[in-house]
Amino acid sequence: MGNRILVQFPGLGSYVPGVLADVVANAPQLGSILADVDRVAGQYGLGPVSVPLTDPSGPLLEDLADTPTLLHLASFTSAYVLYQALRAKGFEEDMLLGHSTGEITALVAGGALSVADGARVLCEREVALSDVGPRGGLVALQTGARHAEHLCAAAGGWSVQVSLRNSPVQTVVSGIDEDLARLEAVARGAGVSATRLLVRYPHHNTALRLAGRRLAEAVASVPITDPAARIFSPILDHTVSCAVHARQIVERHLTDPVGYVCAIRSLYDDFGVREFLEVGVRPVLTDLAREILPATAAVLGPPPLTHSAAQILAVLAGSPTISPAAHRFGGSVSEADEVATSTIVQEAPVAAAPEDVAVNSGERPVLPGRDVLEARIRSVFAQALGYPEDVFTDDAHLEADLGITSVRKIDLLVRLLDEYQLPTPPARLRMRDYSTVPKLAELMQSLPFGEVAV
Repeated sequence: MGNRILVQFPGLGSYVPGVLADVVANAPQLGSILADVDRVAGQYGLGPVSVPLTDPSGPLLEDLADTPTLLHLASFTSAYVLYQALRAKGFEEDMLLGHSTGEITALVAGGALSVADGARVLCEREVALSDVGPRGGLVALQTGARHAEHLCAAAGGWSVQVSLRNSPVQTVVSGIDEDLARLEAVARGAGVSATRLLVRYPHHNTALRLAGRRLAEAVASVPITDPAARIFSPILDHTVSCAVHARQIVERHLTDPVGYVCAIRSLYDDFGVREFLEVGVRPVLTDLAREILPATAAVLGPPPLTHSAAQILAVLAGSPTISPAAHRFGGSVSEADEVATSTIVQEAPVAAAPEDVAVNSGERPVLPGRDVLEARIRSVFAQALGYPEDVFTDDAHLEADLGITSVRKIDLLVRLLDEYQLPTPPARLRMRDYSTVPKLAELMQSLPFGEVAV
C-alpha cells in the first residue's frame, strides 16, 4: 500500500478573482456547482458567486470581504470545484480535512451535505452572526498556543481566548474589539507579531454561543447523512463517522476552537498519512502543515503565482511531490507540469541586511532612498518565500497576485521594521491598504514622522 494522502480544504481567504473561468467554461458538471451556489445566494438576497469566480477583473479579496457571506461562499465553491475537477481526473484520497469553514467543504466533499445545503449552512451562519453576534475579530500571533494563552491572561477581558492552533509558531486569538486592542498592546510589548484578520466577529469563541444556537435552529431541517468518505475534524478532534458527528460540526463551528496542529500530527502519527494536499486557490494551509510535519512528509498546495484553476490542477494532479502520481491520477507528469511545480519551494532563510543599510543612531530612524528601500523589501520577501525577485513588480498585489497571506506579510514587515529600527505601526492601521512593495516602502518612510493615516 502506498502512502496515505490527505486532502485539506482551507476556510476564509481562499479566493482569487476569476480563478475558475478556464475550468468551468467547458465542463457543465462543474458549472452546475456554481449554479447551485448562485441559487442559494439569491435566496439570501446576495449576488451570484459565479461572477467574481469567473471574472478576472472581479473584486479583490479585501473588497469581497466587505460582504463576508460572499467571501465564504467563494472560498467554499472554488475549493469544491477544484476537488471535483481532481476527482474527474481519477484522483482518490484517503482522508478529508477542513480548516474552520473549510470543514463545511469537507462535509460536502465527503457526501454528508449537498452542495446547496453546504452553501445554505454558510449563509445561515452569517445571518445568525449579523442578528446576535457581538462585534469583534481575530488576531494572529506569531507564537505557540501556550504562550498565546499567557498573553491572553495578561491582556485580561472576558472574551479573549485561543481559537485556532494553526502551527507551532502561529496561534489565532479571538475576542471583542476592546479586548483585542489590549491583547495587541500586550503582544507588542512582549515582542510578538500580532495581525488583525479580515473578519468582523470573534469566531471559534464561546462569545458566539447565542449565534451558534440560532444557527442550529435554522439548519435543523437541513438533511445531513453519514459521510461516504473518511473525514477528520480539527474541531471535534476525531474522525467524522456518522451524521451525528457531521451535525455537531455544523452546530459548533462558530464556538469551538480549531485544533489544526493536533489534527495534522494525529493524521501523521496515528493514521499513517504521509502526503498532504491542499485543494484551494491560495496556499493557506500548506505553509502551516510544513511547520508542523517532519521534512519527510510530502506537502503540496496551489502554486502562489497563478490565477488559473487549470494551472493549479496541473500542479496538484501532476506533481511528483505527491507519489506515486501515476497511481493517484492514472497519468504521467508532463514537462509543463514540472515547470509549474518548480514554483513551489521550501521557505529560504532571510539574508542578513546588506552592509549599506543605514542604522538609527539619532533621534529619528535613518532610511535609504526609496529605490534602495524597495529593493530591500523585494529581497527580504523573495528570500523568505522562495520567489524570484522580479515577480515583485510595482503593481503586484502581495495577497491577490502572489498569494502571500496577510499574516506572512506582517511577519516579514516586522523583520524590516526591526532591521531599520522603525516604530510599530498604530494598531488601528488598515494593513490591507499596503498591498504592494511601493506601498510598504511608503509606510516605512512615514513611520518615523508619525504621518501614517489610520
